[in-house]
Amino acid sequence: MLPRSFINPDDHWITEPRLPYSQAVRCGDMLFITGQVALDGSLAVVAPGDLKGQAGAAIADLISVLAAADMTPSDLVQLRVFYRQDGDVDEDVLAGHIGGGLGELSGPGPALTMIPVEMLMSPGVLFEIEAIAMRGQNGEVLRRTAAWDPGWAGPPRPFSHAIRVGEMIFTSGVTARGSCGVVQSPGDLSAQSHVTLARIDGLLRQLGADIQDVVKTNPFNAEPGEADEWSKAALVRAGYYREPGPAATGISLRTLWPGGVMVVTDVIAMRGVDGQRMPRTHVWPDGHWDWPVHLPYRHGIRCGDLIFLGGQVPMNPDASIACIGDLKAQTDMAMEYIRRVLHELGLGFEHVVRINTFYATGTNRGDDDEAIWKTNLHARFAHFQPPGPATTGIPVPYLAYKDMNIEIDVIAMV
Repeated sequence: MLPRSFINPDDHWITEPRLPYSQAVRCGDMLFITGQVALDGSLAVVAPGDLKGQAGAAIADLISVLAAADMTPSDLVQLRVFYRQDGDVDEDVLAGHIGGGLGELSGPGPALTMIPVEMLMSPGVLFEIEAIAMRGQNGEVLRRTAAWDPGWAGPPRPFSHAIRVGEMIFTSGVTARGSCGVVQSPGDLSAQSHVTLARIDGLLRQLGADIQDVVKTNPFNAEPGEADEWSKAALVRAGYYREPGPAATGISLRTLWPGGVMVVTDVIAMRGVDGQRMPRTHVWPDGHWDWPVHLPYRHGIRCGDLIFLGGQVPMNPDASIACIGDLKAQTDMAMEYIRRVLHELGLGFEHVVRINTFYATGTNRGDDDEAIWKTNLHARFAHFQPPGPATTGIPVPYLAYKDMNIEIDVIAMV
């Protein structure tokens, strides 16, 4: 197994009771950073009610984690932000604030995905930011190349629409919003899926790759969490990939920003530094669940030293939902699917460097929200030994299927 470093700054907040996860995990050139939120050492919310203040506090924590790993914001390659949207938040303004919080960067900035949500890990939290950074194993700064689409109103500088470092390519969260701010095909998820995938392919081609080099795709859809609503658009997106395709995690949301945007998609791609496609291993364990429509994605994919798993869910092989109403049982089932996929690749939970979880809490917030989060957290981390992977957990009102309450994906390294 490749050597790993687990980053947990002494003055950083930790959950109580302490669970086996790390604020960041370093493996090879990669650093995976847990979702950072505005909490103090006693787990009290910093800057309550102030999105800008919480963003500043979370970014300061992110920078402190980078520093503990002997990195700086200039080493960031991907940021993903989840923020509470009350109808008055302008993402462009928030992106500018995030960029300002990172300070002056020595080269092109990271890719940025921004996802509006209705809730976060506990009451009062308005902002969460997770990250991937890259620096050479001997401390050397790695060369990076950026791409921009002049026809897209993507994140402003210093952020890059897409960025390449060595074999790794990351895109920002791509939408169908044109450079003048007008949304193409407003309200049409299928049409916007065409626009976003074509735009992603164009960005990858600027960096010497193309859409067939994608190893992980993450579409966030504005739709009501019903298969007949998202399946048509899923088939549109599937048409861009040859089989066997990448791993995929698709998340349903009530709305995106601005109004009329129906999908935000970011991807990770890998292409050899010699310009050649990289060999891959795809796995689909016997008896594994499948989608109700045929999609080209695979449950697990290995490319180089990295392994990407698509979102694992509590679904039976016949596409029915298992353990309805029991979040812990659904979490355990999703984790068992993860175990099977890793096993097919000769790996185990000890190889996981990041775990991301989306869990449904229902359409209304209540006093039990934090209890739901903690139940989910304990069920997940029962499968790890300390110090554990980086992690981000995001509550959503619902997921892609009725009665499905959890979706979990992981990144592992050999």
